[in-house]
Amino acid sequence: MLLPTTYDAMLLALGLAALFWGTWANTQKAGGKWRFELYAFDFALGAVAISLLLAMTVGNAGSANSFTFEEILMVSSKKNMATAFGGGAIYCLGNLMILAGVALSGMSTALPVAAGMGLLLGVALAGKVENSGMAYGGAGMALAAIIAAAMAQKAAAAAVPVKRGMHPGWKGFIMSCLGGLIAGIALPIVESSRGGEIGVGAYGAAVFMTLGLLAMTPLVNVYFLNLPVQGEALSLLAYLKGTKGQHLLGLTGGGIWAAGTTAFFAAAGGTYAGAPKMLGLEALAYSGAAAGAVCGLLIWREQAGAPKAKGMLLGAVLLLAGGAAMVFLGA
Repeated sequence: MLLPTTYDAMLLALGLAALFWGTWANTQKAGGKWRFELYAFDFALGAVAISLLLAMTVGNAGSANSFTFEEILMVSSKKNMATAFGGGAIYCLGNLMILAGVALSGMSTALPVAAGMGLLLGVALAGKVENSGMAYGGAGMALAAIIAAAMAQKAAAAAVPVKRGMHPGWKGFIMSCLGGLIAGIALPIVESSRGGEIGVGAYGAAVFMTLGLLAMTPLVNVYFLNLPVQGEALSLLAYLKGTKGQHLLGLTGGGIWAAGTTAFFAAAGGTYAGAPKMLGLEALAYSGAAAGAVCGLLIWREQAGAPKAKGMLLGAVLLLAGGAAMVFLGA
């Protein structure tokens, strides 16, 4: 199984995880009016396909010092497999909320808010850290990023008001907060299945996580389709009305996310000196949301009608990136 063997290789794997976690949502935006609930089905399918592909290729590139993916599966406990699967099922709920956040408030709000919430939760659950001043200071910057995003949403709502009901952007902000918390709970659960003599390994963790995501998606989507946060209620059969391009975008988005997830667990499972704690790994991976927010502002021209909101969101991006760096150094 191919895993990082040096600190630089670990940083490269984490860099890929951050890049992929921060940019997959471009495929959702490219889908135009294709509803996020329907996009989610293809996202889950693409995630399973790529995680399996990586596990069966890179994960089977064994060496004298490591087992292959297939060898690890032979000795892994069913409990650990179920743990990773269950973590993926929990992540599914958070993921759909983040998808809703992207649809309602854009990448520039949803991704940094969700990442900020995940980072805050990670610091809260981490317990003892090497440098509490750096770690808690970074958490404070993540909180400031979320507040800045909330202020940006307030400015956006004032610039483009709605006639009745809650502004869609506020709905997206709330959904992103909840989604980030749930995803932040799920990630350590999956991580706990990876290590030890009977753990599923880095590639196994990604595979079983995506399988849990796929299994749970239709169940969670029944709620979102029948009680939608945008538009009218839809039947599951609406999925069949999508174009080939829309389905391909969903598959690509899930594949990008799964590649990032596999890279993250590979970085966590590497053998090298000075390996950072899980909190540090999470912090660097979450920083990728800053890239996604910039894509939303520059490529998709989100908040183009609200210059104040755009400036505040750029500030939120800087705060999140700085906070993630501080938590990494303090972990």
